[in-house]
Amino acid sequence: MSRFIITFFAAFFISSIVSAQRIIGELEANTDKDMIHEDSLDKKKEHEKIVPVDIYAWNIDDIYGNRTPTIVDTLHHQFQNYGLNEGINGHYNHLGNFGSPRLNRIYTERTNNEDFIFINPFDQFYIPTSKFKFYNTKSPFLNATYTWCGDKTNGDDHIKVTFTSNAGKQFNYGALFDYIYGQGYYINQSTAHMGTTGWVSYINNRYDLHFYYTHNHMKLSENGGILNESYITHPENEKKSLNPDDIPTWLSRTWGRQDHDIIHLNHKYNIGFTQTQGDSTNLHDVFVPVTSIFHTFHMQNMKRSYIAYNTPDDYHTYMYFPGDSAHDKTSYSQIKNIVGLSLREGFNKYAAAGLNAYIGFDHKTFKIMDETYTNNNQIFNSHKENDMIIGGQLIRTQGKFIHYNIDGEYTLTGENSGDFNIKGHGEFNIPLFGDTAQVNLNAFVLNKTPNYYMRHYHSKHAWWDYDDFDKEMKTRIEGTINVPHTKTKVYVGIENIKNYMYFQNTGEAYTLPDNTYTTSNNITPMQANKNIQVFCANLKQDFKFGILHIENDITYQTSSEKDILPLPQLSLYHNLFINFKIAKVLTCELGGDIKYWTKYYAPDYSPVMGQFMVQNNYKKTKIGNYPIMSVYANFDLKRTRFYVQYYHLNQSTGRYFWGPNYPINPATIHFGISWNFYD
Repeated sequence: MSRFIITFFAAFFISSIVSAQRIIGELEANTDKDMIHEDSLDKKKEHEKIVPVDIYAWNIDDIYGNRTPTIVDTLHHQFQNYGLNEGINGHYNHLGNFGSPRLNRIYTERTNNEDFIFINPFDQFYIPTSKFKFYNTKSPFLNATYTWCGDKTNGDDHIKVTFTSNAGKQFNYGALFDYIYGQGYYINQSTAHMGTTGWVSYINNRYDLHFYYTHNHMKLSENGGILNESYITHPENEKKSLNPDDIPTWLSRTWGRQDHDIIHLNHKYNIGFTQTQGDSTNLHDVFVPVTSIFHTFHMQNMKRSYIAYNTPDDYHTYMYFPGDSAHDKTSYSQIKNIVGLSLREGFNKYAAAGLNAYIGFDHKTFKIMDETYTNNNQIFNSHKENDMIIGGQLIRTQGKFIHYNIDGEYTLTGENSGDFNIKGHGEFNIPLFGDTAQVNLNAFVLNKTPNYYMRHYHSKHAWWDYDDFDKEMKTRIEGTINVPHTKTKVYVGIENIKNYMYFQNTGEAYTLPDNTYTTSNNITPMQANKNIQVFCANLKQDFKFGILHIENDITYQTSSEKDILPLPQLSLYHNLFINFKIAKVLTCELGGDIKYWTKYYAPDYSPVMGQFMVQNNYKKTKIGNYPIMSVYANFDLKRTRFYVQYYHLNQSTGRYFWGPNYPINPATIHFGISWNFYD
């Protein structure tokens, strides 16, 4: 089935390129004759058509629509880790299968701040506005990437197709298709996520517009983890050797499903004047923006359901609805409108920084199940939040040595009144030992009402209503020094958290037939009654000796309350490879990498909520002190990237877990290929 989908969408997008040929003539007229092309062109063949391949990408922020350049994702380095759920440098814990929920072990890298908390563990698939990419290209561009491993019974497939094209210099449109299918090496853990997105952007002197629409459909099987960790830790106790799909799991016929519809629009109108620039031989008029009026509209509708049959009686602690099966539902919708005014940076010599201000209205609706039935139909409680917000920004992006921005937002009225968020960012270029060191400083203070789902949730096996939680306050200061010449990057950050909100497994302990004991699975929201401090330091240091490269990513972190916020003290990623070319056109990387973290009480997981939680106090299991080693061959030939990887080659007995009851996949061979098309 996955191969059919790949063929269909590849054909669809290629046909889109063919239809776009009618505008190539116009695009060619804008070609820079001195640019470097990815294709080898025979300059002697004057009749051969030259296709421009320049393509640019940027992100916009959620409020103002400010553009920040970003990469296009056409580089081949570390492409072999693109299809791994633990991330490029292995910073994530997850449930084992590709596309399963995951959580970053590095606390300062966590960005789980969505109101609809059920999408937070899927940041590999879900794209927030601040990370969505817009493009501008001189010729129609298509990238098709396909990674896979295993077979039809245990492997995974991931296809991602991006198409974008310009109609003139100012208007761009495109589409994105993302499909993840993972059968899983352990039973009852399959995933199937499909996302489609379309976007347009228009940029000229007077008017800017960015718009996208996304629809996601997500489905995953929940197995609750393997029935007993001894299947991995002590396989010698079994009467026969077990394959991963022979190991029993807690749950079967259990699924979590989500559907998302997201619309985002940002547009602004620029007011300014025309200024004549140049010398006497080359005079031209330049528009200088002075003020901008901007409007941002964001709408989303999200749904989640949890469906379970044949759940063991002792797996859950409580049952709030009658019957043998569960069909929990909740939904969330948001409509957010913001209007603002910008005084543009740099319109004269006295305007050293830009100043933005806005006012907005944020309407949210949460629906959770009621405790009553009517004619066998579930009744839902609807909760609405209507907040009026104000905010502003002081920003400087021009200049050679210093860039900065200071943002602030305050909730004036509504259920979340008194919430505020102040953050600052500064960039400095400092001469150092004949080179330039790039210094980034960040700080924020966040005072926020706990998430609605932390305060209220109703389902068959999880039920709470809390109205006495205090606002959670986080304060962080962090800095990064980057020295490109020595390939050194150092990060240090410290955060203080007051009234920290978290989930904990509060299930009851009981004895199994083999006289061992375990605990039931019960998730409960908790609030810490003491301040928590988190310290994190990271060093990225790369070395090069001829064709030999060594990359190092070393993170040290500590939490003052390890029982509430457990973190591995040390996390390592090392990559050793040789880089060379064959026949001057085929770039090759041959090497191996290793991921490692020290033992700690890694978070448990609740299938009912699809959330990670602190382990049960009755029974705790430390995870870590186990390296994951892989070897790979990574290639780049003109417009094509491809790799083969032998993952987890050091598979051994006893310790390979991502979290309690969720083992790491066995040794497997992974493949991937990516094509770029410009014509």
